[in-house]
Amino acid sequence: MQNLCQITVPGLEVAADWRLIHDRLLDEFPEVTDVLATTMKGTILILHGGPAHADAWLETVSETILNFRHVGRARQRATPARNRLRAGDNRAAT
Repeated sequence: MQNLCQITVPGLEVAADWRLIHDRLLDEFPEVTDVLATTMKGTILILHGGPAHADAWLETVSETILNFRHVGRARQRATPARNRLRAGDNRAAT
């Protein structure tokens, strides 16, 4: 039997984060059969068989968002330095 669990995470941008969250939950939790985006702010629906592990799912979603945002900021900061290197400018990155 399939069960449904609704999780709301502050800071979750469903339109931007859904695919990443979907893939991570399906990879890490065999009982999760699907993750659905919703139109409710910061909310996803998790379809699963067996007992709900909402705390573990919530922790994974939060960790995934934090890591994704951290990597995104690091890439934004690194871009000007990378562009200078591509242009042949050997100045130290600032």
